[in-house]
Amino acid sequence: MNDEQTVFNLVHLMDQVTNKMLIRFQQESELSLGISHILVLLELHKKGEQRPSDLAETLGFTPASLTHLSTKLINSGYISLRNDEEDRRTKYWKITPLGLEILEEAQRYGRKVRTEFFSHLSEAERRNLLEIYTKLNDTFV
Repeated sequence: MNDEQTVFNLVHLMDQVTNKMLIRFQQESELSLGISHILVLLELHKKGEQRPSDLAETLGFTPASLTHLSTKLINSGYISLRNDEEDRRTKYWKITPLGLEILEEAQRYGRKVRTEFFSHLSEAERRNLLEIYTKLNDTFV
C-alpha cells in the first residue's frame, strides 16, 4: 500500500471512529440536542456573551445554520438574547443557567462515551495515541 492510500485509510478510519462516538453519544444521552448545539453552548460558556456572527466564525458555521441552531436553544431556554444598546440590529447571545446545566450533562455523557471507546486500548496505546494526536494538533496551530 502506498503512502497516499495509507493516509486515505487512516483519515477514513478516524472519521468512522468519530462518527461512531457521535452516534453513541446521541444514543446514550437523553438530550434532544445535537453536537452542534453543544458546541454553541460550550463556546458561550468558555468565552461569555457573543455576537452570533463571531460565534459562527469561531465554530466554522454559516450564519444561517447558526440561526437555525439558535431557535432550539432559545426556545428551550438554554441561551438568552440581548440587543445592543447603541445598535438594535446587533444581538448578543449568552448561555443561561439552564443551558449550563444541559452543557454539564452533555459533558458527562461525552466522558462516558469516550471512556467506553478508549477502554479498549491499553495504557501504552492511549499514551501513543495522545502523542500522535498532540503532534497532529500542534501542526495546525
